Amino acid sequence: MSDSNQQITGEQTGETALPAEQEGRRERKKMSFGFAALNGSYWFATCFSMYLSAFLVSNGWHSTQVGILNSINNLIGAFSTPFWGAWSDKIRSVKKILIVLIITSAMTFGLVPFMDWKIAGVSLLFIVIPVATFFMRPMGSLVDNWMVRGCNKFGLHFGAIRCTGSITFGIVGLSLGFLVPKINEASPSGNLGTRLTFSFYSLALMLLLIAVLTLKESTFETGKKKQSLKEMQFGKLFKNYYYITYLVYAIIIQVPLACVNSFFAFLLEEINVDVAMIGYVQGTKAFIEIPMLLLMDRIRNKCPLYYLLIASGFLYMIEAFAYSSATAFIHIMFICLLQGLAGGLHIAAGSNYVNTLAPSNLKATAQTLNGSMVSFAGILGNAVGGVVIEYVGVRAFYRVSSFVLLGALILYMLSFPIGEKVLHIPRPKIVKHGVGVK
Repeated sequence: MSDSNQQITGEQTGETALPAEQEGRRERKKMSFGFAALNGSYWFATCFSMYLSAFLVSNGWHSTQVGILNSINNLIGAFSTPFWGAWSDKIRSVKKILIVLIITSAMTFGLVPFMDWKIAGVSLLFIVIPVATFFMRPMGSLVDNWMVRGCNKFGLHFGAIRCTGSITFGIVGLSLGFLVPKINEASPSGNLGTRLTFSFYSLALMLLLIAVLTLKESTFETGKKKQSLKEMQFGKLFKNYYYITYLVYAIIIQVPLACVNSFFAFLLEEINVDVAMIGYVQGTKAFIEIPMLLLMDRIRNKCPLYYLLIASGFLYMIEAFAYSSATAFIHIMFICLLQGLAGGLHIAAGSNYVNTLAPSNLKATAQTLNGSMVSFAGILGNAVGGVVIEYVGVRAFYRVSSFVLLGALILYMLSFPIGEKVLHIPRPKIVKHGVGVK
């Protein structure tokens, strides 16, 4: 009788264990689709915003003006990004903050093409665009933070999910590269296609809003109350040697990298290419990111993440130097392949590296502080870059950018033996990822 009962109990246990396992797989699959929708819709919308510099150039702005405006934007972003990140950690919700940012970004950025008129000789865009930046700039860091934490918590394939952003960005970028010049050519103003991208950005953000509203937020610890500023203990971040050295590295490389993107329209002008064709470049770059992202989970289980960051830096350096010698659009297209490889490595490694270094209650703050330092670097880069281009030309600017990137790489590589041999701080270990990976 007891044997029979044991058999029945064992069978019942087996019957309930299998559905529980299947339910877990279904839940992870559902989360994967949710994060893919979040990431894909964010980059779908972001692709429309890349025409800001092209719009300004088409309206007769010169490099110094563009540089000043981009410096202002980076100054705004440097404060707004950690502000919103810290606020999300405080209330323990990235979702609620993103909803606010999406709605305000859609309203403000959509106004840009209608506000290019002057008061006392100063364009209103110097006010409208920075206001829009205050809400737009933090979104990328918060989306990355939510996605990285979710993937690490549930063992999801970060690279595959992040690919959805590269795919949507690539498709939209290539489509815009074809459509925008055609619409511009057919319009009386000559830049209608460029102007329409602002309205489509606002509309595309509604897809992101839907993705945010439908995704369940479970990356924060349940049952925890809101944190006070004292409880958050921000000092933990600034005492982390490898987090700070990465921030310094990110600042230095972003001084030239921010300019490489901000002033790309002037490089296209230099080789007599329609600036509206920037979509072809950005779309191609996005597709080249995909292989690196797909391989990310395998690589990170065998290789320290900071190795990938160093490799991406080398590729960025070669890319900047190669742009200085480009003489035709076909050259630009080949060179942007390097940017795609570098971007794939940096995207896959950067956010995950910061996540592994940050305390559990400050992960959004750490991620957005990283974004803030990038903005600070952009202030200097854009202010100086615009003047350099105006006086010595865009080619010399790209050449100097490559030398700055080389210097940053050397310093970053030296930080690891210094930390290990001089300060006796062990290097960050490989943090393995995935369901069942130990």
